[in-house]
Amino acid sequence: MIPPTANSLPALTCISAIQKCIRRGMEREAMEFAVEMIHSSKALCSMVCNRLQVISHEDIDTQTQPHIVPFVYTATEQAREWWEAENPAKTRLAIGNAIRMLCRAKKNREGDHFQAAVGLQSLLNDFVPEFPDFVFDMHTQKGKRMGRGVEHFVTEGAKLVPPPEAKDAYADEAHNLWRQKHGERSGNSDSHNSAGEADDVAFTLDGRNRGQSARSRRR
Repeated sequence: MIPPTANSLPALTCISAIQKCIRRGMEREAMEFAVEMIHSSKALCSMVCNRLQVISHEDIDTQTQPHIVPFVYTATEQAREWWEAENPAKTRLAIGNAIRMLCRAKKNREGDHFQAAVGLQSLLNDFVPEFPDFVFDMHTQKGKRMGRGVEHFVTEGAKLVPPPEAKDAYADEAHNLWRQKHGERSGNSDSHNSAGEADDVAFTLDGRNRGQSARSRRR
């Protein structure tokens, strides 16, 4: 049984009020209910901290404001650590900063809807995911049995969506070395490199032959 606040307000209702006020950007009202909890006990203050951490994921657009989650976490953990019955000012400071940031942030409920849509489908409807074909690459037993190697991994297993905008300066070199490591023949890029290496060897040998002929003539 969770005890009421010092002024006999139901603690869980205070927590609900904090979250509803934050959703509406009502920072002063959210802080008033938080202070009611902070001034009542460390346990109730801790409940506020826990709820603010959840709110940072549940009601905030974390995709465009990823900094909010670590800030709220740090502030609420500091508030917990700093709590003193006789001097709660530092705790109020940290929690107040977290509440102001949450109230002024862009809101979005997609994170909560996402976890419910996928999670409850598993719990309520006995949903079991199926492996798509691209999962079975050289790093899985089935992929190995299917004879899939570096080429399949490069084109399917390591495929990125959306693709990178900038050219990967080390991709060709890494792919060639992976093929070498796994004893696979090179692709087109390797053929080009091999041809270049062959030209270098021919040039070197030709140069050596010319040098040897010149020395022979001098003798």
